[in-house]
Amino acid sequence: MTTLDQNRKIGAVTPAFIFLAVLYGVLLVISNITVVKLVQVGPFLLTAAFFTYPLVYVISDMITEIYGYRLAMTAIWANFSTQALVSFILWFTLQLKGVDEPVQSAMATLFSTTFRIVAGSLVAFWVGDWLNSFVLSKMKVAQKGRNFFVRAMASSLPAHMIDTALFNIIAFAGVWTPAQILQNTLSESSLATVYELAVFPLTLAVVRRWKKMEKVDAYDIGISYRPF
Repeated sequence: MTTLDQNRKIGAVTPAFIFLAVLYGVLLVISNITVVKLVQVGPFLLTAAFFTYPLVYVISDMITEIYGYRLAMTAIWANFSTQALVSFILWFTLQLKGVDEPVQSAMATLFSTTFRIVAGSLVAFWVGDWLNSFVLSKMKVAQKGRNFFVRAMASSLPAHMIDTALFNIIAFAGVWTPAQILQNTLSESSLATVYELAVFPLTLAVVRRWKKMEKVDAYDIGISYRPF
């Protein structure tokens, strides 16, 4: 079994890791802003965030696969905090009295949201990405590093489903019927997994190149899996 490069300890933060973590956060923030726009794609009614949010899981897979669970959790907590801060700043900005009413109205339309939606988004992201990283990390050790495709898909499918279900329940319970929540959860999580499957060849090529560039391939043997 390939072991972690002896010249680099698990948990070492590199410029390349910081780049991935920042990209991870940017995609999350963009997704939570564009989620207000609905688009029709064939028979599916989706939010515009559908085109960026699955990439959050792709980056999560890459970080866990290359750098290991502990650094993946560092990135998850950093981006959870970033999204919470962005939500607070947008709320605070809307409370300020604007001198340009059209601008104030446009911002209110785009950025006003309820506490339930913000809470649903934050909880769903954290739980979904934690589960994704946990499963992928455990499977990598069990598979002795082989079959990245299997663990990437096996970790993402339940994570996408739980992520979508949590968001829908927290944000829309009592607004949508249980049947609508179930239908949306199944359709969006399935489509997100198909999306990730479609981009997997690129993901695999980037992961292989990244491991060679960083000279690291972390195996989470004997680590603490505490999420905090």
